[in-house]
Amino acid sequence: MKMGGATVRVGQPYFSRSDIAKINSQVSRVLRSGWLTSGEFVADFERRFGRMVGTKYAVAVNSGGAALHTILSSLDLKPEDEVIMPANTFASTLNAVFYVGAKPVLADCEIETYNVSAETIEQVITPRTKAVIVTHIAGNPCEMDPITKLCRDEELTLIEDSAHAQGSTYKGKSCGSFGFGSAFSFYPTKVMTSAEGGMITTDSEKLYEHSRVFRNVGRAAFGHGPILSLGYNYRMSDIHATIGLNQLSHLRKFVEKRNYLSHRYREELRELTWLEPQFIHSHSYSSFYAYIVMLSIGKGKSRETIMNSLKRKDIETTVMFSPIHMQPYCADKFRRVRCPNAELIGKQSLALPLHVQMTTGDVKSIVRILRRTV
Repeated sequence: MKMGGATVRVGQPYFSRSDIAKINSQVSRVLRSGWLTSGEFVADFERRFGRMVGTKYAVAVNSGGAALHTILSSLDLKPEDEVIMPANTFASTLNAVFYVGAKPVLADCEIETYNVSAETIEQVITPRTKAVIVTHIAGNPCEMDPITKLCRDEELTLIEDSAHAQGSTYKGKSCGSFGFGSAFSFYPTKVMTSAEGGMITTDSEKLYEHSRVFRNVGRAAFGHGPILSLGYNYRMSDIHATIGLNQLSHLRKFVEKRNYLSHRYREELRELTWLEPQFIHSHSYSSFYAYIVMLSIGKGKSRETIMNSLKRKDIETTVMFSPIHMQPYCADKFRRVRCPNAELIGKQSLALPLHVQMTTGDVKSIVRILRRTV
C-alpha cells in the first residue's frame, strides 16, 4: 500500500507549500542579516516555546541530547552519585549521565503505559541517588503527581525527558513544566521539528543562566569575551529556528490530528485480540509521537514476520526501543540488571505508521493488512 504513490512512512515531518515559502523567506532574511546563529529567530523561538510549555525560561540548543547534558551538567554530580533513568529510553538519556561522570541506575516501566512510575523509581533509590530522569514514552505523560511527590520527599532533582512530548499534558499541565528542567527534541520525525535541535525549559533562573553559558562554549556573551566555565558548542542556528517557529505555529493542530488518527487506530484494532495499544490515562493528553502496540501472537508468527509482511506492502514499522541494558554498548555496564517489563516491551512491541499526512483510509488499510497477516 502506498500513500500518494510513496511508501507509508512510520513517521515524517510535514510542511505545506505555504510553510515552505514562509521558511524560505525567513531563511533568506537570516542569510542577508549576516547573523546566522543565536540571533533574533532563536530568541523568538525560545520565547514562544517557553510560553507554550508554561515555564519562565526556555533555552534553545542543537539537540535533545545536548539539552539533557546541559541540565545534568548544572547539578555538580560526582562519580559516586546515581541518576535514576528508564530502562526503555534512547541512548541520549544514558549518554548524558555518562557525560557528567555520574552513575546511571535503570528503573523498570509499567507494562501498560511503557513509562516509569513512582513505584518502579522507588525500588532503585539508594542513599547515593541524586536525580531522577523520567521519559514520556511516545508522548504519553508519566504519572507526574506521585513522581513529583516522591522526588520532593526524597530530596531528588526531577528532570523530564520530553523528547516525544511536545503538546502533551498531564491533568492539564504541560509536560516539560514539572521538574527542575526538561529536555525537548526537534529531530525530523518528532511531533514538531527544526530539522535538528532541542530546547530546555525551566523555572530555575540558575539553570537558565547556566544553560546559556554552557551552550556557548562557556561564554556568557557572543563574540569576544571571557570563558567562564566548561562549555560546548550546543548553539542553535537561526536557520533551524525559522523551521522550529513555523512548526510550533502548527503544533496544536499536529497533535489534534495525531490524536484523531490514534483514536481511529484503536477503533479499527479493537477486534484484534493479539494486539494491545499503549495505555493512556484519561487525565493525560498524549502527543502520540508514535503509535505503539504490544503483540501476543502464537507459534509460527513473530514480530519480524509481521514487520516484513507490512514492508512488502510498502508500510514502514519500527521498534521504538530495545532496553538500554540490552544494547551491545552496555553489555558490560549493566550485567546484573533485569527490567522484565522493559525487556518484554522491547521484544514484543511495534510502532505503526503515524504522522499528520496520513488519513483515516491509510489507518483502515494498515489494519486490514494486519488482519490478513495473523
